[in-house]
Amino acid sequence: MLNTSTIRGTFKQIPYWKLRGRFHSCGFRDQEVAEYIGIGRDTMSGRMQGHNPWTSTEITAMCELLGIRQNEIGEYFFPRVEEGESA
Repeated sequence: MLNTSTIRGTFKQIPYWKLRGRFHSCGFRDQEVAEYIGIGRDTMSGRMQGHNPWTSTEITAMCELLGIRQNEIGEYFFPRVEEGESA
């Protein structure tokens, strides 16, 4: 499990930083995940930067690939933006 208290710097400012951490902890790069869920590199980049919303099909495929349980979906795909941060 990702220990968020040890994260420093700008990584935590990325809207889907926790999701990217899950990719890496499972041994995947962004491009590999994008290929698995059937989207291109540019589309993946836009999703990870919060410019475009995830589709339910993409979320379902990523949960399957990364072992994300149903009760964890919100924390990975619908992150809360804390005061002073931008999404």
